[in-house]
Amino acid sequence: MNPPPALPDLIHADTRPVPPRLGDGSAWALGRCWLWCGNKHTWVLWLGPASSAGHHAPFYVCEPCLDRLHHTIIDYGEAMLDAPTDAAGVRVSLYIGADDPPRPGPITYRRGRHRRPRTQLGRLWHRFLTGREAPPAV
Repeated sequence: MNPPPALPDLIHADTRPVPPRLGDGSAWALGRCWLWCGNKHTWVLWLGPASSAGHHAPFYVCEPCLDRLHHTIIDYGEAMLDAPTDAAGVRVSLYIGADDPPRPGPITYRRGRHRRPRTQLGRLWHRFLTGREAPPAV
């Protein structure tokens, strides 16, 4: 039988190195990250409440995962600026709701220069934006 995981050592928290962004007024705490780093125990930032299937929890991420999330959000914003348009001139969304109507007519792709995406998800969006990957049908 494995021993239970140790709780964060808060006794010596004032002697531990603090994250560079600690002085920005954000809610940093010692604990486990919820994202891509493998749940390491470090300084984590509370991003807000998370919910799934009626369950709620505080959502914490470490600084490297926060940077990755930040770059993904930037990639999404820039992708939507370059989004192709449908026959009605409406920008094609990167996400389609279950109740969304079918897109009218062909999709028109922009011929402008696209900034190189920062993240893997941004690279997938870029393939869609440039027409190298067909958008999913509704």
